[in-house]
Amino acid sequence: MQKTLTVFTILSVLGLMIILLSLGYGPSGFKWPGNAINYKVITTIRLPRVLLAFLAGSTLAVAGASLQGLLLNPLVSPYTLGVASGSSLGAVIAIRTGIDIVIPGLGGIFTLSFITGGFVLVMLMRIAAKSMNGNTITVLLAGITIASFSSSAIMFIQYTSSYNESFKMVRWLMGTLDFVTMKQIYSIAPFTIIPSVILISRGKDLNLLGLGTETAITAGLNTKKLVMVIIISTGIAVASVVSIAGPIAFAGIIVPHAIRLLGIKDYRFLLPLSAIGGGIFLVASDLIARTVLAPIQLPTGVITSLTGGPFFLFLLFQMGKTKTENY
Repeated sequence: MQKTLTVFTILSVLGLMIILLSLGYGPSGFKWPGNAINYKVITTIRLPRVLLAFLAGSTLAVAGASLQGLLLNPLVSPYTLGVASGSSLGAVIAIRTGIDIVIPGLGGIFTLSFITGGFVLVMLMRIAAKSMNGNTITVLLAGITIASFSSSAIMFIQYTSSYNESFKMVRWLMGTLDFVTMKQIYSIAPFTIIPSVILISRGKDLNLLGLGTETAITAGLNTKKLVMVIIISTGIAVASVVSIAGPIAFAGIIVPHAIRLLGIKDYRFLLPLSAIGGGIFLVASDLIARTVLAPIQLPTGVITSLTGGPFFLFLLFQMGKTKTENY
């Protein structure tokens, strides 16, 4: 418990520092609201972007940790189930066709992206409902298949698009937090916060599942219900994040493992700490993305991939040296 409190304190202080730095720091240096122009820049441009970064990072980290615990696989990410690929396909279709189905407060790309992500989620729910005793292998294979099909469809649409359309698709698929408003954040917040809270509340069940499926069932855990709850919650959360920010890579893998490396493996504490760590990671990545080559702003997904790739290789080497523990 002492270790958990220490990690929580460190993450909280670090998170506050990163958020304040991200709000005040821009291409021209650090500027806090001292006049009307700086105040407007911070409140209308940087604040929504920082809030979205923290919300998206937290959501992806909690979703990733939950799926790793459910599937007992440390290499699983929030995108494994194919919902993100489905949402990406919807966004690409919206850009290619110009379809403008709009949810109040959100654009057409978000709307169609969320719809296609939801469609994939419904498919996964039907597959999970037919799996005996909450068997996750079938769901995992279905997710991989859906992701592969969606990626192929995206490449086909890109190939048949104009230069401008293709550029927009590539820019969106890199994952970006540009051009977000508070109205959009208010619209998406319930679809990310509520599923994340549900996932965090399942920490005790994931601990039990880590002892083995048969042991968990013997102890009274309804594994089939747990599979459905986690699939539905992660699906809604991931579809929401991808719809507004694009498929930002590695946030859902890096953060849970970083928390585990600090010695926190109890899911009752791992999930909430992952939420804080995920928010910090994405806010920091976005700060680097918009300042490292200022005035040019890089897509946030570029920074997360550059940091996530080496970490993933490090993780693979570590797994090769030691026996993988329950996740």
